[in-house]
Amino acid sequence: MKKFLITIGVSLIVGVIFAVVIFKNINEEVELVIKEDDIVTFFQVGVFKNENNAQNYMQNYNSSIIIKDNEYYRVIIAILTNEEAIVKEKAFFDSLGIDYYLKKENISDKKFIEKLQEYEQLLISSSDETYNTVNKNILKLYESRQK
Repeated sequence: MKKFLITIGVSLIVGVIFAVVIFKNINEEVELVIKEDDIVTFFQVGVFKNENNAQNYMQNYNSSIIIKDNEYYRVIIAILTNEEAIVKEKAFFDSLGIDYYLKKENISDKKFIEKLQEYEQLLISSSDETYNTVNKNILKLYESRQK
């Protein structure tokens, strides 16, 4: 009986070690497939099942759009890829007291990503007064991509 329990214990330890090694390798491969440049961060301020409620809520923000995601309508106030721009945008929205949720998504539209990165450079080098204008242009760019 004692040998049987030792055999089971050793088998479990070996199995866990193999599982950790395999998971780590798979995780690294997945990260290679999904490039960081294709990950877009949405600043989401609300999620609604009713489109009218989402439209009414979006009126609270200078620049916002609604993105339909399955049966939900998400109110988005900013879309970014660059970490420096995301940090600046967080600070900007925090200073205004705006509560938001960061939602990451993989987008494979290279043209959109390239234009977004151009706008992000403007955002990084601009002052708080121009954030709304740059955000409006980014959101319009995303909306035009959806049509």
